[in-house]
Amino acid sequence: MTPKEPQDTETNSTSPFEISRQAAALSHLLGEIGLSSTEQTTWWNLVAQPDLGNRTATQAWLDGDTVAVKALVEGWYEATESAANRASSSTEYLEILRKKLAELNKGPLGNSSIRQSA
Repeated sequence: MTPKEPQDTETNSTSPFEISRQAAALSHLLGEIGLSSTEQTTWWNLVAQPDLGNRTATQAWLDGDTVAVKALVEGWYEATESAANRASSSTEYLEILRKKLAELNKGPLGNSSIRQSA
């Protein structure tokens, strides 16, 4: 039996399997950011994102706007990773982050389950 030739990358990237794999990878990144499974589900399905035209990530994904959803999650992950690196090397920066988080928790979104896990 001869192995199959790899499919064209463009075709491969739009296959249902590949799209599902990419969504799972994004969920993994959300977990790395610190969201629980429940919070990930909430984020995907219930939180309208201004960067996605006030659609949820699921709505944007199903509309075929996977690039924008990936950019949103990957940008969030990079910002989180950068902040963690800065915080681990600077107690002053960590204190600034704690103060900002306390201010956010006092605001109208302070009761959000996503906010409380931070």
